Amino acid sequence: MMTATPSTNTKNNYVVDPKRFNLWLAIIGSTMFFAALTSAYIVKRAEGNWNAFIIPEQFIYSTVVVILSSVTMQWAYFAAKRDELFQTKVALISTLILGIAFGLSQYMGWKVLVDNNMHFASDDVAVSFFYTITAFHFLHVFGGWIAASRALWKTMKLEVHKKSMRTISMCTTYWHFMGVLWIYLYLFLFLNR
Repeated sequence: MMTATPSTNTKNNYVVDPKRFNLWLAIIGSTMFFAALTSAYIVKRAEGNWNAFIIPEQFIYSTVVVILSSVTMQWAYFAAKRDELFQTKVALISTLILGIAFGLSQYMGWKVLVDNNMHFASDDVAVSFFYTITAFHFLHVFGGWIAASRALWKTMKLEVHKKSMRTISMCTTYWHFMGVLWIYLYLFLFLNR
């Protein structure tokens, strides 16, 4: 009679990849964080003393850029899946450039607010909320920029290809999450001025 011996390879015993699991925990945590921020925004707005202001047009440019960056990130993922590493590199570089463009458009939008005497530390709660929400989102995008840089580095070292997709797959998931989150935040802020 033959008995089964337990596997000594613990890597294959996981039902869920622990790194992907951690990514999803981070996404859920970020979602809860921004849900709390937008809920606080709604509650504070209902109290009155709210200064509705025009959102600088640079933030709509940010929205267009973030949509384009999701397209290039998806292109990188599909190219890696087909083992087209040159296209993967070009798409990741394009994504990183668009990530920088997103940051610059955010900065220019904040500069317009400052030029119009709307500062974070002012008595204007609406403006403070706007800075807080957009700045925290930008910090998350910066994290995505680091992840995309890492994916590019691994692609250049030939560690990203159709048989090794975890890095670019996780990066793509996070990048799309940040894009969808920005679209939600922009629409929320625009509609709830």
